[in-house]
Amino acid sequence: MDALILALTTALSLFPYFLLALALFFLGKYFFDWTTPRIDDKAELTERDNPAFGTLLSGYLLGLALALGASLLELSPSPLENLRDIATSGIASIVLLRLSMLIGDRVILRSFSINDEIVRDRNLGVGFAFGGLMTASGLVTAGVMAGSSSLYLFMLRDIAVYWAFGQAFLILSWYLFRLVARFDVRAELGERDNPAAGASLAGFFVATGIVVRAALTGAGSELGTELLVSLVLAGLGLLVLGLSRALASLVLLPRSNSADEISAQKNTAAAAVTAVGSIAIAILYAALVTSQVK
Repeated sequence: MDALILALTTALSLFPYFLLALALFFLGKYFFDWTTPRIDDKAELTERDNPAFGTLLSGYLLGLALALGASLLELSPSPLENLRDIATSGIASIVLLRLSMLIGDRVILRSFSINDEIVRDRNLGVGFAFGGLMTASGLVTAGVMAGSSSLYLFMLRDIAVYWAFGQAFLILSWYLFRLVARFDVRAELGERDNPAAGASLAGFFVATGIVVRAALTGAGSELGTELLVSLVLAGLGLLVLGLSRALASLVLLPRSNSADEISAQKNTAAAAVTAVGSIAIAILYAALVTSQVK
């Protein structure tokens, strides 16, 4: 009985933090709506039944939850300090994730306009790509928020630097995927509206986010040393993802040409398997990285 009372007391003491995180989650959704005035969420989701936009928004919301959740992992004995830190990192996460979407639209997936491909054409392949990228950005932001700044004044500086580091790796992952995919990714997404290609790319983005999150977790304010360590860990992880993609395809899709299944056949089942294969490898690598003291 005492154990039950203790558990309930602990849960109730933590509930205000959950309510604050939930409020920040809804604020993040409102911020998304406010900064995308050309997109009518209700019309896209309920009137036009747009699966491409639904996929993008789902990835965005999942990424936002991952980023906000990171601020709840390490709480101090001071409730006021915890509320301050959750609010600060939460607002930063909302802004950074929206900036990540802008970078995705203008830099990483610049060949595919959100308004044109997702809203106008309802291109599910591009929807998968952006949804995966937003989830990956949320994972990167979660890694940033799991850092350990030496002083509160250094927190915002450290967040900006490590977030930019993570975005650079998401850009690299786009080029790496195009190198190892063995099909014309841009043509499949833009010209053929191929959902299988988008799903496979989304899995690779998410896998990259998992790797970068692990590389950034615990990074502190000694930027020179920490960036070097994170660069090595994230770089090796990205290399592992690239090299293991072919091996994973051989193991998970025996006697099949995964590139042909995804590109020529638009086989979403095969794409889902290759996507999960990349994510699984990233999870194993991240577990190894986070088990070590950096």
